[in-house]
Amino acid sequence: MTGEGLAGPDTTTGDDSPFWAGAREGRLEFQHCASCGFVRWPAAGVCPECLSRDFAWRPVEPVGTVWSWVVYHRAYSAALRERVPYDVALVELDCGVRLLTRLTGFAGGDDPVGTRVVARFEELGEHGRVPVFAPAEEGTDR
Repeated sequence: MTGEGLAGPDTTTGDDSPFWAGAREGRLEFQHCASCGFVRWPAAGVCPECLSRDFAWRPVEPVGTVWSWVVYHRAYSAALRERVPYDVALVELDCGVRLLTRLTGFAGGDDPVGTRVVARFEELGEHGRVPVFAPAEEGTDR
């Protein structure tokens, strides 16, 4: 599957297409195992917990905690060139998924590790609408 005509990243397998479709509509969706309920990311054909092949894509609450963080001083996407330097974090969502994402709404030099964050969705050039995370006390603008 290609991303031609879609507002999202080009995916070669299509396994993560429902994730990007959800992001375009302002929500986070992940695979949930139909047998044991395990929430998995990245998308996979088999549950790593119970080995079931049955799953459904369902939305999750877009809140979590910053687990790790770094400042990028180089734009790894042309759409981010004007935002250098920018914060990137590993956010552990309340559903258990860890998502590598961009942070917004933090003052320069602040260490966001341990901060509660909420997803917002921004247009990011050729990537389409993507989730980014901001401090939870700023609201839940999805």
